[in-house]
Amino acid sequence: MKTSFCLSLLFAAAVSGAAPAAAQTSRDVADARVAYQQANTGAVAEGYRASLKQQTSGFVGGPAFQLGYLRTADGRSLLVPGLRYHAGLHLLEAQDSIDLESTHFWPASSLRGFDLGEAGDPAAPVRRFRSRLVKEGSAGTRREYVEVLTAIDAGPLLLAWLYAPADEATTSKRPLVGTLVAGPGTVGTEPLRPLEPTESAVLRLFGSRANDVRTFANTQHLDYTRPADIAKMMDHYNRIAVVK
Repeated sequence: MKTSFCLSLLFAAAVSGAAPAAAQTSRDVADARVAYQQANTGAVAEGYRASLKQQTSGFVGGPAFQLGYLRTADGRSLLVPGLRYHAGLHLLEAQDSIDLESTHFWPASSLRGFDLGEAGDPAAPVRRFRSRLVKEGSAGTRREYVEVLTAIDAGPLLLAWLYAPADEATTSKRPLVGTLVAGPGTVGTEPLRPLEPTESAVLRLFGSRANDVRTFANTQHLDYTRPADIAKMMDHYNRIAVVK
């Protein structure tokens, strides 16, 4: 079948050739493959397609497909003609590179992440989404795509937006709301957690280097309530934490 062939070909390109030292472990790649196959097989895929057809809101950046890149489990970057992410369904939909009428699904457990947009366009900066464990309140941890705000997504600290539809049961359209989350930049078992944008909460992230970051924030006239400024503080911390 043409669609199945195209999807299989794209997935094979996405997960083959893992570098043993720098990429995820072979177990991570195998788990990603299983997650991808489950999402694109039989009733599961049919359910996703039916659910997406009913959605009038909840897409990050709108319902139109955008050029982007898949960041695969083996550390590779794969250009695809169109991506769109639905935060309510926690699901990334990608157009097939051979047959644009066909799409396939990538849950957060099947990828390292994805990028929306193309590098080199200052008018439309690339939006970087990565698959991370998150924890809110008393709920358990779960894997989600989060939009990275720090310069790098490998830490030591990471700042990101976690998107979800607003809890408005009386309306048919549920706008997206973002929760600011922070935590270790390295992939591991420690989840990202909601961050209150206050001076005390932000500085607490930096431990013994809090005074260094406070001095930097004062010198640069940064605001502890602005996510973009908090990201600059984290970028500064990440530099000095690695060097010293």
